[in-house]
Amino acid sequence: MLRIFQISLIALFSVFLLSCSAIGPTVSPPVEAAFTFSGEDQARAARLDAYLAGLREQGIMPGASVLVSRNGHETYFGSFGDRDREAKTPFTRDTIVRIYSMTKPITGIALMMLFEEGKFTLDDPIAKYMPEYADLKVYAGKDENEQPILEDTDRPVSIRDLMRHSAGMTYGYFGDTPIDKLYREKGLLDPARSTVEFSNDLASIPLLYQPGKKWHYSVAVDVQGRLIEVLSGQTLGDFMQSRIFEPLGMKNTGFSVPEGQQDRFGALYQLTKEGVKRLDDSDTFKANQPFLTPQAFQSGGGGLVSTIDDYMRFALMLQNEGTLDGKRLLKPQTLAMMTTDQLGDIDPVELGPGQTFGLDFAIRTTSTDGPPYAPGSFYWGGLAGTFFFVDPKNDITVVLFDQVIGAGAIKLRERLGQAVYGNPNPD
Repeated sequence: MLRIFQISLIALFSVFLLSCSAIGPTVSPPVEAAFTFSGEDQARAARLDAYLAGLREQGIMPGASVLVSRNGHETYFGSFGDRDREAKTPFTRDTIVRIYSMTKPITGIALMMLFEEGKFTLDDPIAKYMPEYADLKVYAGKDENEQPILEDTDRPVSIRDLMRHSAGMTYGYFGDTPIDKLYREKGLLDPARSTVEFSNDLASIPLLYQPGKKWHYSVAVDVQGRLIEVLSGQTLGDFMQSRIFEPLGMKNTGFSVPEGQQDRFGALYQLTKEGVKRLDDSDTFKANQPFLTPQAFQSGGGGLVSTIDDYMRFALMLQNEGTLDGKRLLKPQTLAMMTTDQLGDIDPVELGPGQTFGLDFAIRTTSTDGPPYAPGSFYWGGLAGTFFFVDPKNDITVVLFDQVIGAGAIKLRERLGQAVYGNPNPD
């Protein structure tokens, strides 16, 4: 198959046709005369073709796609396989997927838009706007009778804590502490419950850690979603639609699949010891219920669906320091703050080597250990394997889409970074 690169040379304006591997036909959109596909763009395309071919040959991924932009221009798109393996429906560019925690950076941008309007300061206690959090306690173990020991907080949980995962909250899904068990017993993230019910119940459960003492992945971004509703007077979905999705032209992004587009929605799979299993609504991670039918709970931490082109538009806005196609969402200095270390002396060990955290973004440090993205890159991913990163230094933006929970076992994201840069430790 052919991948057509429309290459515009500044002097000659010539167009060349390049032959690539059989991942799938790709036609890059017309590019302006001032942009030239470099030799590295072409080498990167070959590496990404090989990356996707390797995933296909492993047989773990039913289907996936990758989209790359450099200097604001698309330089690569590739896809393979099926969005529905059983129905043999191809994983096309317009496939709608569950982005899960790639919702979090969108929620963070939405909240910081209200920050720029003077609605709050980062160090405000969250109880100032959501009084249910006024009397939080901290779990400190069990006594001789196996009863929980609760302590007062050393200080109030702040909005900054929510945005850098230092609020002392947890998730319920990924741990087995007594507090995680309480989250599960309460059904905190049940899509049938409202954000108000979620917030009230969460506030009744002790924190796992003292605020500001540790980075720990948590439902804090769902609390941000509720805070957006309180500060804006809109539902989270309505705020995102009017302030982010419409200005950026993200027509296929929302808390449920658009009416009449259900056939474009990818099936959900999970990598298990027995192989790749298709999930349905009887599984812990319900495949369809929260996404095919609008639900009461609009999860700012993991509830959105999107297409790869929609998410690339969001990522390009980040690459362009808060603006896209003449529409500004955030000031450059606000985005710079979000993508700069906010942990200070907080222990980041759970993030892994070579990483720190800003406000709703992980950030690659200058360490030689860690993920293979250039230092200064910021990124996040989703439960079902989706991932994106923005590399400001090299002006590269990358989005990966698939729908396999547990795909981290095959080092999906690390291999993507190596394919993008051709170097395990890029500069």
